[in-house]
Amino acid sequence: MGEEAEIIKLDPHCSGYPKDVELKFSSPPCLSAMGNLGLLEKPSIGFCGSRKVSPLGLEATYNMAKNAAENGLVVVSGNAKGVDSAAHFSGLENGGDTILVLPEGMDNFRIRSELREVWDWQRTLVISQFEPNARWQGWRAMQRNKLVVALSDAVIVVEAGEKGGTLDAGNVALKMGRTLFVADYETVPAEAVGNSVLLSKGGEKLAPHENFMTRIAPAQAAMPF
Repeated sequence: MGEEAEIIKLDPHCSGYPKDVELKFSSPPCLSAMGNLGLLEKPSIGFCGSRKVSPLGLEATYNMAKNAAENGLVVVSGNAKGVDSAAHFSGLENGGDTILVLPEGMDNFRIRSELREVWDWQRTLVISQFEPNARWQGWRAMQRNKLVVALSDAVIVVEAGEKGGTLDAGNVALKMGRTLFVADYETVPAEAVGNSVLLSKGGEKLAPHENFMTRIAPAQAAMPF
């Protein structure tokens, strides 16, 4: 279990429950959380991508999350290896906040070794929609992605495969009406062949080093820029 933080239960009917989760889920789940609940009230951007991310994808993730952190956006991602971990790390290392959305129950949460050096409970929230002892399963990872999107004002897909969770997360973002940015590489990594699919469905091209802050849709006018 995570260190030095109390587990808090969030019922769909309580005042602290995230409004967008209540609106976007047909049956809003009870949530468990550890850390700074105030991050749920701040503007945010979600990161989705492969666990087996390419070097180009890792660099892009770090730069984009740094951009978000320096502009006051909470970095939201799924606490997996690869893109998720890189996004959380960059957000914290660059002075920002991050929300880790678990694909398992809170009892199975451990702070990843690569995040320990930058970890700060004041700037971090860990959240799960599953029973405390629930183990990782593929379907839970897919459900976790839906929560990542619901907690985010906009979403960045760094690398999506031909099928799988990242491609599904991008489709969910479009269905939820979120601004969806899709990394657009000069030389497309093999891990990112699904990016073109999301672009064809309405995702917006985002160059790996581009500042995306002025391109958030007017619907996200609450964002601080």
